[in-house]
Amino acid sequence: MSTLMRFASACALSMLFPLSAVACGNKSADPVEVVQAQVDAYNAHDIDAFASCYADSATINNLSGKRPAIVGLPALKKVYAFLAKEPKEFHVVIVQRAVTGPTVVDHERVIGLPADKGQPEAIAVYEVRNGRIQNVWFPPSS
Repeated sequence: MSTLMRFASACALSMLFPLSAVACGNKSADPVEVVQAQVDAYNAHDIDAFASCYADSATINNLSGKRPAIVGLPALKKVYAFLAKEPKEFHVVIVQRAVTGPTVVDHERVIGLPADKGQPEAIAVYEVRNGRIQNVWFPPSS
């Protein structure tokens, strides 16, 4: 097979299976791929794929102090179980992303809520190590 044909085949496969869609399952170590895979799983309302992007002992902290920390995969799955009941329109979009080493910072906007809820925005700071999200921090938004 020629180099050109191999390149064309690889391009075609990447369109069918974007890296973010398989990053956590294939243990990609790239922090951007891992974070994007968990965003994609969140938006697909796929709790198992979402959780697969997190370390067993992952911690999610809301720095406003309004919610307790989520520690470990069982707690993460319990808290995010609501996704299975949300309409398809419910999802987040990444407004902006910054990356430095293992840290990915996303400015996120929630879409698909009732009109009276608007489109809330948040900053999420992800620490990715060994192909899994270890820690997430949500600074106060107001």
